[in-house]
Amino acid sequence: MNGVTGEVVNQASSDFPLVSVGLPTYNRPEGLRKCLEYLIAQTYPNFEVIISDNCSSDPSVQDIIVQFAANDKRIKHFRQTENIGLEGNFNYVFSQSAAPYFMWMSDDDYFDKDYIEKCVKFLEANPGYILCSGVAKYYSGDKFLFEENMFKVDEESSRKRVFKYFSKVGKNGNFYGVFKRSLADREPIGKYIGCDWVFMGRLAIMGKLSFINSTYYYRSADGHSTTRRSMIRKFKFNWLQAFFFETYSAFIISKNIFKCPSVHKQFNWLNRKFISARLFFKLNWKYFKYAVLRRIKK
Repeated sequence: MNGVTGEVVNQASSDFPLVSVGLPTYNRPEGLRKCLEYLIAQTYPNFEVIISDNCSSDPSVQDIIVQFAANDKRIKHFRQTENIGLEGNFNYVFSQSAAPYFMWMSDDDYFDKDYIEKCVKFLEANPGYILCSGVAKYYSGDKFLFEENMFKVDEESSRKRVFKYFSKVGKNGNFYGVFKRSLADREPIGKYIGCDWVFMGRLAIMGKLSFINSTYYYRSADGHSTTRRSMIRKFKFNWLQAFFFETYSAFIISKNIFKCPSVHKQFNWLNRKFISARLFFKLNWKYFKYAVLRRIKK
């Protein structure tokens, strides 16, 4: 894999611990440009940006990356020689980081200038919490669509935290928060349906999750929409899995929640089986309620 690595300025200190921002990208040059403009304007001084171009066919993607990297030594960038998939690219930028704090950023999103600063300050002041995000707002182009109903997962019991997370999660905007890197698996994003929910569920088992309502993450609804049909194609479901799409998705999520060494050891075998089974039924109920509400709205 070809890469150009620059120095990281303002190396980590006790006042400003280093934050790695993982930025996987693929064929979105204008979104990437805007994303980088907001990133380099952050008020937090000590962070690095790790970009992985997933073998984009549009040459302007590399032009933009090289241009920004030439002007900011905090930017490290890599170009994959072949497309390694969305999940693989998310894992790749994570694998290139070594900072105590990490966050992912999508290549057509952006956030407020104080986003990293406020999230890190919260985590430093509250050691029981392992992830902090801002509030996610969704746009189509320049048109505002809605603000996500964010929620905290701050129960003392790890079992209660994981069940609360899965009962509340929707768009999963807190996935783009700052978290303590050491608690994540070596390849945190699995190649299966619901992998982002599984990742956040694992974090909920490890510690508390929070958000700050005074800073915002602006997410593009264009290009993020995933339909039932597209998921069936992507994960190559057979006809039976496709017919029972929601039930099978719940099964995959509950099956994978403990396939991470640091999470696996939190519970004994019996508790893991109980939590997985209860999670399976809770997700099925969640999907059922969503389907009923969708029909009522029609």
